Amino acid sequence: MIDYFEILDIVSFLLFALILYFLSVISKRLGNVMGLRKYYYIYYLGIFFLLFASIIKILSVGIQYTDFYGYVFFSIGLTLGLIASIRYWGWLIIELFRG
Repeated sequence: MIDYFEILDIVSFLLFALILYFLSVISKRLGNVMGLRKYYYIYYLGIFFLLFASIIKILSVGIQYTDFYGYVFFSIGLTLGLIASIRYWGWLIIELFRG
């Protein structure tokens, strides 16, 4: 029997990958304007891990205790996205606290 929460997990993994893609496009343009290094490749690596996690989740639907690896790859992908976001958008947080 298919658990609907597993389907929601798979959909959320794919939506997070889509968010990282949009962030990579915006950050690539920002990096070109500001002359930053090409950190948007970190987003692409994060998208790869998120898509790999969703494939693992799809293959492990209905099987218990095998989706742990999907969550591991999901967390690696989101961590890479966070690192790239801090590199590109960290200056906004600094400006926010400067007031």
